[in-house]
Amino acid sequence: MTDIKAGKNAITFESQGYKLAANLYTPNSFTPSGSYPTVIYSPPFNQVKEQSGAIYCHKLAERGYIALAFDHIGYGDSEGEIRNYEQSFIKMESIRDGVSFLGTLPFVDRDRLFGLGMCASGGYMALVATTDKRLKAIATVSGMMNNQASYFKTMNRETAIGVITAANAGRQKFYETGEVEYMDGLGLESLDLDTLDPDSAQYEGYQFYMTERAGAQTHPNYSHKSPTFLFEAPMLADAQSYAPYLYTPYIGIYGEKSLQDTGPLTVNFYEAASEPKELVEISGASHVSLYDIDKDVDRAVAAMDVFFQKYSPQPVLANN
Repeated sequence: MTDIKAGKNAITFESQGYKLAANLYTPNSFTPSGSYPTVIYSPPFNQVKEQSGAIYCHKLAERGYIALAFDHIGYGDSEGEIRNYEQSFIKMESIRDGVSFLGTLPFVDRDRLFGLGMCASGGYMALVATTDKRLKAIATVSGMMNNQASYFKTMNRETAIGVITAANAGRQKFYETGEVEYMDGLGLESLDLDTLDPDSAQYEGYQFYMTERAGAQTHPNYSHKSPTFLFEAPMLADAQSYAPYLYTPYIGIYGEKSLQDTGPLTVNFYEAASEPKELVEISGASHVSLYDIDKDVDRAVAAMDVFFQKYSPQPVLANN
């Protein structure tokens, strides 16, 4: 790619037969003949590249990194017949394809190639890194690292079977008719905001996804709807099980206020993970504030920058 310039570059790359839309962020001092540390970013649950990915990748570029945010298959501007399908293992394959794509770029330093996963993609990035050592270190932010805990351990047997059976019925209908039925996958439409703690992930999730803050009003290629069979794959994608075998340097970042909901997923993963590893609590931050609130995002980016530099053969120079 000889037409890459400083700043944000709209590009595409191939994954599993589909063309994926992406933004490649580069430092202001970028030159195609240079060699730069690089981060591949993968987003929370059903986000598109214009949401949290745009914020983190821009801030990483300001610190001297190349950073890639992309729409997964069926999301945003990317190809894919089934839209907004949280198929964990397909998403993991696209992360691997993104790593392969970055490896073809002459200005990407393969010895300084890192991964960043948020929320659901925290678990995906950790699973990818377990068997993809092209990633020299990884970071997770508000990571959903233990899907056994998030799904099976929150349900009794009867409830779990009911959820799975409903998903299977949605799949059967799609197979027979070719039509995908969609549902409110995060249950945002049915929330009673008056009864929720304003610091809870559910309350903040509504404020993020269902308002102008970051919803379809601002990003029209985003949808909070998902196929009715979406839970089949995420229920199996459990990074916690493989934490002792990660063997890749890991930094887990979570918000202080998320200790009442999702924070323990990062803490428990960290405790089980192989060395080297670091755990960073962002004071005053919550699960969702780490998606887009500058004062919290800045501290998360600063922490991962310091961590990534520890595993760089040469220092990362900030973009001044």
